Amino acid sequence: MTPDRSFQANLARRLPFFYGWVVVGVCFVVITLLFAVRLSFGLFFDALIRSGEFNWSRGSTAGVFSLSMIIATLGGMPTGWLLDRYGARKVFTSGLCLLIAGLVLTSRIRSLREFYLAYGVLAGLGITILSLPVHATTISRWFSRTGRRGLAIGLAFSGTGIGVLTIIPFLERVITRWGWREGYLLLAALLGGIALPITLLFLRNHPSELGLSPDGAPSPLTPDSTTRATPHTTWHWHDAIQTPAFWLLLLAGGLSLFSLRMVTVHQIAHFVDRGFSRQTAATIFGGSGLITGFSFIFFGRLSDSIGRERAFMLGTLFQVLAFGLLLIVSPRYPVGMLYLYAVCWGLGEGSRSGLLTAIASDTFPGPAIGAIVGSLGATFALGAALGSWVGGVLFDMTHTYTVPFSIALGATVLATLTVWAVKRMTPTPTAA
Repeated sequence: MTPDRSFQANLARRLPFFYGWVVVGVCFVVITLLFAVRLSFGLFFDALIRSGEFNWSRGSTAGVFSLSMIIATLGGMPTGWLLDRYGARKVFTSGLCLLIAGLVLTSRIRSLREFYLAYGVLAGLGITILSLPVHATTISRWFSRTGRRGLAIGLAFSGTGIGVLTIIPFLERVITRWGWREGYLLLAALLGGIALPITLLFLRNHPSELGLSPDGAPSPLTPDSTTRATPHTTWHWHDAIQTPAFWLLLLAGGLSLFSLRMVTVHQIAHFVDRGFSRQTAATIFGGSGLITGFSFIFFGRLSDSIGRERAFMLGTLFQVLAFGLLLIVSPRYPVGMLYLYAVCWGLGEGSRSGLLTAIASDTFPGPAIGAIVGSLGATFALGAALGSWVGGVLFDMTHTYTVPFSIALGATVLATLTVWAVKRMTPTPTAA
């Protein structure tokens, strides 16, 4: 046993709770900082288009975010394979190093091409390697389908909202006072000073490495499976792609993130266009992040009780209401309506990626769970890339966000119908 593994094994024996919750904690911190990077793009986007330093159109500027998501689309399945092959700690560490380097270089850009290369490609690779499906796959190896997998994934994914709440309002002040370049350096420092050390110190790939089992059960399992409780647990990627359920899940993932990231990138600019200050827009964005954090936990726990699909459909109701409020926003809005939007959007967002990755983990358990869930992550990224880009292009054409946000609303409804269809399919894996 290596010295670092010995440290973690000793820690696992001394903890009054299952070490899997430590893994959840590591994922939570990494996700918090990762999504401070991803979801702050709207702040940087607004600062760049209004700064006068560059004369870039909204479509070309938003295209940088889209490129990072295209990188994630191409790298989703290979990243899952790397996770299956090399384990979580090596994958997380490489992703963090790439992301930190990309942010530092982004702070030094002088042209749109440099922006595309530094943020779109290099930071995009880091974002790809640290994507939510990678975290969900790691957590799924520590918690079984019949245990508290939904809650564990929800707790980790709540970092997406906590990062928005705790970091983005402060980041907005940094950008306003010192500039957007210093904002990117701040994000790089947080990743290098917090996320990287705890990953190296505490993250392990599978409970069997510490003599444990999923959910802390007494019998150790092999690291290439998530459970041996039933005979139907052997899914390989080539088996999964032959099922309609697999492709419907990918479609649902792409449609869901199309809607989410269109609003993420463009909502601050939309609020500012409608007459609100950027500080007010950032506050509303931060408030929705707080709700998103709680929403991931709520829907994760709820899905363990009533089922993933029913929980997903409930989240859709909140998201549809949020779109309605977003489309009619104006300076005459009572302040309470703005916060109602933040609540509804946060609840809706927290019911998307976490539940979809849990559904995929439940449906296709086995040694290739990383590649399978990574494929879902690729469609997350593709949807996000298209959503952010389409939002900017349609605004440049129409000078309003009414059309793109209406299309995003339709995509949300279609994603829900697709998840409903998956529920009615029961794929049978190849026998072990």
